[in-house]
Amino acid sequence: MIGGRAFRFVLAGLAALIWSAGLALGHASLIAADPPDGAVLQTAPPVLSLTFSEPARPLVARLTAATGESRLLDPPQVQGNRLIYAMPPDLDRGSHLLSWRVTSGDGHPVAGASLFSLGESTGAIQAAPGAPPATRAGLWLLRAVLVAALLIGVGGAVFRAFLSDEPRRGSPVAAGAGLLALPLVWGFQGLDLLALSPAGLLTSAPWREGAAGAPGLALAFAAAALLAACLPGRIAALLALLLAGAAAASSGHAATAAPGLLMRPAVAAHVVAAALWIGALVPLLADPARGRRGALRRFSRLIPWVLGVVLASGTAIALVQLGRPAALWSTDYGRVLLVKLGLVALMLAVALANRLLLAPRAMRGDGGPLRLAIEVELALVVLIIATVALWRYTPPPRSLPSVLPEIRLQLASPALSAEIGVSPPRVGLVSVTVSDLRVDGQPVTPKSVEVELSKPAYGLGPFRHEAAPDCGVVDAGRFLLPLDGYWVLTLRVLVSDFRVEELRDLIEIAPAS
Repeated sequence: MIGGRAFRFVLAGLAALIWSAGLALGHASLIAADPPDGAVLQTAPPVLSLTFSEPARPLVARLTAATGESRLLDPPQVQGNRLIYAMPPDLDRGSHLLSWRVTSGDGHPVAGASLFSLGESTGAIQAAPGAPPATRAGLWLLRAVLVAALLIGVGGAVFRAFLSDEPRRGSPVAAGAGLLALPLVWGFQGLDLLALSPAGLLTSAPWREGAAGAPGLALAFAAAALLAACLPGRIAALLALLLAGAAAASSGHAATAAPGLLMRPAVAAHVVAAALWIGALVPLLADPARGRRGALRRFSRLIPWVLGVVLASGTAIALVQLGRPAALWSTDYGRVLLVKLGLVALMLAVALANRLLLAPRAMRGDGGPLRLAIEVELALVVLIIATVALWRYTPPPRSLPSVLPEIRLQLASPALSAEIGVSPPRVGLVSVTVSDLRVDGQPVTPKSVEVELSKPAYGLGPFRHEAAPDCGVVDAGRFLLPLDGYWVLTLRVLVSDFRVEELRDLIEIAPAS
């Protein structure tokens, strides 16, 4: 078994490497744009700035005109949480859409768009698409292969070095498969960040982006772990285990969640324990009756502690990532977790049967039933890894804003009344609708409706959107509100060419999270 000195070596090394990776943040979100989304300007802005909830690394930005003409923008100036893009000097009149793509602290891409118009609005513009399905599917498959190779290769190396009676050699086959997959993961990671098709691998951009930031650091740790797993000896096996934990703790949704003092060690411990469990299955499958020589007996004594770490760390990660119980069935992340939990429960049941029933039988020389059970475990491992790889595209509920009910306001004056809907009433993009318009107590279809939002004390606004009624309901568009607190909402209704009525009230906007 792994002795106390070895455990201290692993724990000390994990702590050093985890903290050397830095305290990355989570999912960045846009909190302000200048000019604001939907603004109608009389002169072309020299720059357009985007302010995020945390520092974000710019990937690509594209400016599209109403005519469909599109151009890539130069890299922005970075000032803390702000990205400042220089606008082309030859912008035509009409609407323009800035489609941007950045990467947040957890290494995952975040995309969005901001619309502004010169002189007049000329309609909606299609935002730049995200990563193509071929890129997303390829990255999912390659990441699953890499994770499987890492767990089996590193865990197998530890099993052979500490538990097996065979010569202390590494686990070169599984680790070698991981090393072959790793360059493709690197390239497809860059493709996903830049929203490029697989043909983009022929250019340098995805390789450059795929190696940058926290994801690049995680790949470097994974490569080092796989190389160490190919080498013989206990020190190499422990180093591989250490590096595998560091790879998991340096990037990803869970590792970058708060509190960092809990989540990074929990993620590292989860992966290390999973490697010790899963990595032992392949060597045991080769000769289930090797318990006569002590390997199975030693593994049976170790596995309860390993499973305890898997369950404890997994529970801590799930509680932080979900945030609330309902997220387990109401979000994509939670539904993926439910599938994983079901598969893990099956695997635990098989492992329990192995330890209580089949391992003693194998130690007496009948290893056939244990071999079959291990094959079932390995099949479940494949399904679990394939399921977990989907989390690349499902942000955890703790990074999503909680659902706030729509605000419904009943505004009235002696001449005008209306119902205003504001959704969601929080910092960020807010939709405003106007319905049940009445003038002098009678339903009316006005010539136009204008909604204005402002926060005079902070010099914000007025932000104005104008719209025409559609079946009695006016969609006044979306406003990008950068601050919480009270905002002044003004409704102006052009009843006729000679009559304008106005209503005004305060609405309360909640913080972003």
